[in-house]
Amino acid sequence: MTLGRRDFLQRLSAVLAALGVTDSWLAGSVGAYQSAFAETNQRFALLVGINAYPEKVWRSPAKVETERFLQGAVTDVELQRELLIHRLGVDPQNIVTLANAEATVNQILTTAQSHLVEQAKPGDTVILHFSGLGSQATLSDQATDPTFPTLVAADSYWPDETMPVIHDLFTESLMQLLAKLRGVRVLTVIDASSTLPPTLRRGNFRVRSRLASAQGAWQSPASIPLTKPTKTWQQLATDWPGILLHPQLGNGVALEGNWPDFSAGLFTYALTQQIWMSMPAQRQQWFMRRIDRKLSAWTGTDQTSEIFGKAIAQRPGIPLLSGRLPQPAADGVIKTIDQADHSAIVWLGGLPSGLLPYCELGLQLQPLPTLPGLTAVPEGVLQVKTLNGLRAKTTLKNLTDLPIGTPIIEVERRFPKEIDLTVALDPALERIERVDATSALSGLPSIATTAPGEGVADCLFGKSRSLLSATAPSPVAKSIPLEAADLASEQSTVPPGYGLFTPDGSLIAGTTAEEEEAVKTAITRLTATLHSLLAVKILRLTLNPVSSQLPVRLVLETQAPDSKLLLLEETLRSRQLNGSSLSQSERLTFGSLTRNRPEQYQIRLRNAGTETVYYLLFSVVDKSRLSVYCPPFNMAEGSEQTSQVIARESSLPGDTAIKYPKMPETSFALQPLKTTEVFAVACTQPLLKTWKAIRTTGFRYQSDRWAVISDPLSVTQALLHDLHDASGKLKPKPDAPAEHTLTLKSNAWATLSL
Repeated sequence: MTLGRRDFLQRLSAVLAALGVTDSWLAGSVGAYQSAFAETNQRFALLVGINAYPEKVWRSPAKVETERFLQGAVTDVELQRELLIHRLGVDPQNIVTLANAEATVNQILTTAQSHLVEQAKPGDTVILHFSGLGSQATLSDQATDPTFPTLVAADSYWPDETMPVIHDLFTESLMQLLAKLRGVRVLTVIDASSTLPPTLRRGNFRVRSRLASAQGAWQSPASIPLTKPTKTWQQLATDWPGILLHPQLGNGVALEGNWPDFSAGLFTYALTQQIWMSMPAQRQQWFMRRIDRKLSAWTGTDQTSEIFGKAIAQRPGIPLLSGRLPQPAADGVIKTIDQADHSAIVWLGGLPSGLLPYCELGLQLQPLPTLPGLTAVPEGVLQVKTLNGLRAKTTLKNLTDLPIGTPIIEVERRFPKEIDLTVALDPALERIERVDATSALSGLPSIATTAPGEGVADCLFGKSRSLLSATAPSPVAKSIPLEAADLASEQSTVPPGYGLFTPDGSLIAGTTAEEEEAVKTAITRLTATLHSLLAVKILRLTLNPVSSQLPVRLVLETQAPDSKLLLLEETLRSRQLNGSSLSQSERLTFGSLTRNRPEQYQIRLRNAGTETVYYLLFSVVDKSRLSVYCPPFNMAEGSEQTSQVIARESSLPGDTAIKYPKMPETSFALQPLKTTEVFAVACTQPLLKTWKAIRTTGFRYQSDRWAVISDPLSVTQALLHDLHDASGKLKPKPDAPAEHTLTLKSNAWATLSL
């Protein structure tokens, strides 16, 4: 059945109204989509990914399993291609990919010339992406000794006496090609690093860099005339045409890691995932910060990404992201449909990565309306049955005539009642140490172990000196890894005992012993920290700013009289509600947390909907220490402040906002805010079990202040049960889950973080 325009809009309005979306928003969106589809400018992309490197690219003798060292660069190409086609509407014929052996120096340059430089016209956009190994080189005929960044191609080789030529792809060569473009928006993504690491592994991740700097002669490519490189990395970053995105993870290295059934570059995965999740009004202010948040959650340490290039000063926005998006923010897209089998294959490039291990418990997704061209408003859901990488086979429930390319969003997630913390063991441990550690950790509830690099790990267990030596910075100017004397000097200040480390190998504060100890003794000493890390993991698993159907906004701002917006997180639903959008000045004026400013700070939580929600504010310090905000109540003298009273009084009526702290004489201190992550949980029902778990013996309720939680794991486990109970009270009720499964519906809660 085909609907007329009026019938279609009426039916669509009814569905969106049930989600809290108004007619004025709908009308504006129709115009936006029509404008986007009327755009005639072309977009061209060249995507390069290299996993398979021959042994000759390494300095002899190679100390790595060269054929299998990188595993995620080709996945990066797939991540970008799916994003460009299904999220950004790029014509597949305008996307060229070069993978593994195809990506030679000559092929990369000639394809960039023919596909990007020669085809793009003024007003067009070009995208160049490279994932693989990075390196650096010095030219033997230079009087001085500058170091130039390079990209290792599939046919690169290490120069020696018989072949003394640098056969990497100089990064400046790509810049020279892109500089030929005039009036064209340019976006370059390089997920490789020229920084020299001391080792090829950093904690649980692989480093996308060679261990040494090559030295040899310059040879101009035969196919394209290019000049000899003269620019260091700092000069390239300043002069790059358009926009250059490049990972700046700890000490400037690019990392790749493993997720269930696939590997990917951390930066590329975070970048593409964030674009799937972004809306137009959010992109400019918070795009890179949200990428940093993903990277910080994966690595365990704070990350700060930067945008480079000439276009930065002009503030044009990131190409492809500065205009209208042809598809709504989503978790993924439908790839194929089998009507006979009532199944579909979906791509989940935007789904939060923490949910991937639990998809096969029955994650449910809902099609989103797309404009124009949709003949009927989608109804029903897709339920995940199996997952292979980021492709899931789903069962269609009450869905017919669903077009391929339809965006989808999560509406119900499921977790086991017992969620595990995965601990990777330091490979430098002796065999007997690994056996003892595995035995001791397996005796703890909700703790699993894995070998480094074999899967997702939440933290690492090992000896301080061995792990920290593998993450020590190596200056760009050095042509070899850190010398033994350098490492010995750094290690002398590190306690010799066992400790816990973030996934990227950074020490978790307060977990090392000053003296040698038995492995089992160390595990016993670290049990409380392991439970705290698991509590934070569970809390992060509840984050749902994209899928939540509750219109909630969380803001960090300075206190009056000079109130200034500093940080903002919100559910997408809050922007779609009429009258809840930020003012123009709020969207454009953002301050920063600096040590030199005396302002006092406050948090504001807004409920932009019509129904009352019940809230909780958590703070996490140093990734593991949890506190809860204790709201002040006006209670009659002699009345008891029970957990039930607190849970029911912690309410936020519709169309209201509350600031924290509430008392005018109270404020949040600057230094804790710089090292603290704040979580806000809003739920359709009082969080009774959570407050009961908080109010244990020894807990001190500090009105209008943060109070330390003595047993954070019990609290976050109780929170999952509260959200499960709230989901069970909504209509339609969730399908009966397995006995040991918790079901969370996206219209029952929202969790945001600052």
